[in-house]
Amino acid sequence: MLEIVKNFPEQVEEALKINIDFKLNGVKKVAIAAMGGSAISADILKHFSQLPFFVIRDYDIPSFLGEDTLFIAISYSGNTEEILSCFKKAKEKCRTLAITSGGKLAEMAENKILIPSGMQPRAAIAYLLFPLAKFLMERGILKDIDFEEALYLIKSNRNQIQQTAEKIAGEIEGVPIIYGYNVMASIARRWRQQLNENAKMPAFDFSLPECNHNELEAWEREAKNFTCIFLREKDEDERIKKRFDFMKKIYGEKAKVIEVFSTGKNKFARAIYLSYLGDLVSIHKAIIDGIDAEPVNLIARLKEEMVQHSRSSS
Repeated sequence: MLEIVKNFPEQVEEALKINIDFKLNGVKKVAIAAMGGSAISADILKHFSQLPFFVIRDYDIPSFLGEDTLFIAISYSGNTEEILSCFKKAKEKCRTLAITSGGKLAEMAENKILIPSGMQPRAAIAYLLFPLAKFLMERGILKDIDFEEALYLIKSNRNQIQQTAEKIAGEIEGVPIIYGYNVMASIARRWRQQLNENAKMPAFDFSLPECNHNELEAWEREAKNFTCIFLREKDEDERIKKRFDFMKKIYGEKAKVIEVFSTGKNKFARAIYLSYLGDLVSIHKAIIDGIDAEPVNLIARLKEEMVQHSRSSS
């Protein structure tokens, strides 16, 4: 698993070569249905959209979607039951596109991006994110995305990122809580997901400024065995800087606080840099704790029980 994650820059290079032949006119909004590691691509891209952009994590789709909607279903396996349910309904109302390595979704979709199979979905983010980002950029739906800088940052800083990841993984004590603002809130979600799946540990994520209206009050109590990780930008809004600085002071009285600053000029590139770092942190945390990062036994067990439930219901 570690080698697969390390090779993320090469996967990005390969992913950017994937071409999408799909005519697109008259689209006024974008909806992406995805779950888990497949959905993080949508979470990231929504911050760069010129159109209303919705991320769906459910069995159903919003009633306001229609002919002017580009509906994109993302499922690495192609068999995610929630996404198949959404896609079936969207085909009756929307322009549809699927991103998958195969499965039932590939069979259902007329327009699709087929990506390499044989990976854990959470390790396939390069293929789930970059071809779609390129497609939407070329059609003017996304803006301010610099693929060249993103690739340069992760490739030229690979060794430094690796060392930083090992250091952060070694500093995490107890339950990690990851915080971010704007697109970094989506990256905080990615860090949490990766720690959950790779290191098999409880972890939580919160976004600013929302968490300052509720989660902040939790720190009035005695808190033990937490590590707060702040994903920050050096040019962040002064209001966000003030909030982070206040949180650092308050949280630091009861928990370990780790601040991680992004590097680079372009916001998308910064997000990819910190996403890569977080993926490596989760793998190194698994190694430190003697955990096998690859299998997802409980997720597989639940999926099997859901299949059995569907069979018995039918």
